[in-house]
Amino acid sequence: MPTGLERLEQIRAIRAAEKKKKRRQRLFVIALLVGLSFAFLCIEGRGVANHSPLFVIKSIGAFVRFMVQTAGQGHEAKEEALWQIYAALGNSYAAVVSRLQSVLLIIICGAVLALSGSVYQTSMRNPMAVPTMLGVSSGVQMAQMILVLLYAEDAYNMGVQRYVLSYGISIGVLLVILIAARIVGRDHASVSDLLILGTIVNRLFQTIMNYYQSNMDNDTLEIYQEFSQNSQDYFDSFSDLTVLIVVAAATMVPLILMRFSFNVVSFEDEDAHSVGVRAKFMRVYGIIAGGILTATAMIHAGNIGMLATVVPLLCRYLYGADFRDLLWMSAAWGGIILLGAQFVRDYTYINTYQIPLGNIVSLLAVPLLIWIIRRQQKIFPSMER
Repeated sequence: MPTGLERLEQIRAIRAAEKKKKRRQRLFVIALLVGLSFAFLCIEGRGVANHSPLFVIKSIGAFVRFMVQTAGQGHEAKEEALWQIYAALGNSYAAVVSRLQSVLLIIICGAVLALSGSVYQTSMRNPMAVPTMLGVSSGVQMAQMILVLLYAEDAYNMGVQRYVLSYGISIGVLLVILIAARIVGRDHASVSDLLILGTIVNRLFQTIMNYYQSNMDNDTLEIYQEFSQNSQDYFDSFSDLTVLIVVAAATMVPLILMRFSFNVVSFEDEDAHSVGVRAKFMRVYGIIAGGILTATAMIHAGNIGMLATVVPLLCRYLYGADFRDLLWMSAAWGGIILLGAQFVRDYTYINTYQIPLGNIVSLLAVPLLIWIIRRQQKIFPSMER
């Protein structure tokens, strides 16, 4: 029979093996994300010239030097530095930089959306709870429809109005649902109250949008569909990418700092209170933060809400329910899957029609969701029959 010291050594060996396994998993995910991003930069898409890996590396290096050297300088100095780069690398440099912006935008959108799904599933203790069920996605779509109805083609160029309307409607709807659920639940807002009210709001928004779509002329309807389904094609400046990064970082940093407490929130409120964690506050913050992250992703990448359901479930199965690991892995796999979907989109056409990114995400996510459901007893032991 092993002594106490031998048992302690066994526990240390098991922990060391687990840490080593997690380190390998993280390195694999990082390598996959970097490799896919590099391939995305080298391969432009169907009918477009590709770039050699060496040229991509040179272009990225030139772009980084340009940003560092011209920081705080005037417009003329930036133009002169830019012309020097074009003289050395040619016009293809602009294509690589534009592609780099697309890579960053898609990875961040996929990461924040998958992370928001993990936050909702953990804080609500429900494997199917996602921000899209609480009216956030419908709020973004409603904002896009309002812009198209008011400004038609000019809506493409209205970045500020798009941000204000989308965030305003989405967050406003989320707050109304939280307040209404608290009233319905009297002393607390239950998950079932939130999901029921979110379903009602989604149906109301869908009814309004269906009415206006049925009364649109063909040109306006085509503008709305292009505007809402291919959002990522109309954010072509680094100022848009800056907005995405700032909003995502401001929302994610508190989640990262509170990642230990979110593990406790996944248990009963009484257990959380016993260790000094305010479960209700954490849950409300998680719902609001997840809603903001979801709105941010859908403003910039269109209707890709399926990621918020599938990626957290996949990561729970692969890496366990520890939120400290789930946070990083969900973000990484969200970026990988969305970048892969964009890669497929670049080569997927029906005649001259390019399939929207959201549809490709759904096609990729459905097989994963079916595979996960068949193993749900392993992911969520409490759901075993």
